[in-house]
Amino acid sequence: MYRKVFPRCEVEGSLEPFAFSHFGSTDHIPGKCAECENMFEGECVRAMDQVEDYLSLDYGPCRKPGPCNPVLVEDQFLKSKVFVPEKCRNCFNLEYHAVFGFRCHEDDQVWGRYGKTLDWGHWSPDLPNIGLASHREVSMELLQAVKEEQEVAAIRIYRELHPGTTIREARDAYQELKEKWQRYGDNETEA
Repeated sequence: MYRKVFPRCEVEGSLEPFAFSHFGSTDHIPGKCAECENMFEGECVRAMDQVEDYLSLDYGPCRKPGPCNPVLVEDQFLKSKVFVPEKCRNCFNLEYHAVFGFRCHEDDQVWGRYGKTLDWGHWSPDLPNIGLASHREVSMELLQAVKEEQEVAAIRIYRELHPGTTIREARDAYQELKEKWQRYGDNETEA
């Protein structure tokens, strides 16, 4: 789930709730997002060219203390595994939404039915959050191979992630990720 958070929002401003209407429903978003040029339909486009996806808004930290390193979650309802902050794994405020994934419902009365983004604290991923224009999945293992310029390994990993893809598609994905790595890889401590 950290793929929807990084790179972090650097916009300063109020985290107080601001009423936001979209498709006939009204929820709340952080005040700093209400007038931000990066806010689009309740999500953020701050790094669209880098991640090739919308990012979550910055709701600030939750009140639960604990470690924020990523841990895998799998329960009897979900077959896929995703990362969440360790402190959230067994928290009763953690809920899954088909569209938004795991969200925090610590302050439902404030933020509304979709909750807020999970709090990753001071943790940051070792590799930058880079996506593909095709919106195909990009694993950390794939990014590591790109970082190390291991094209054959990257092609193998890509084809394992996406069964049935051609070698040409995998090579094109490698090239796209390599170009993005050259643009965004130096920022990995910020990403």
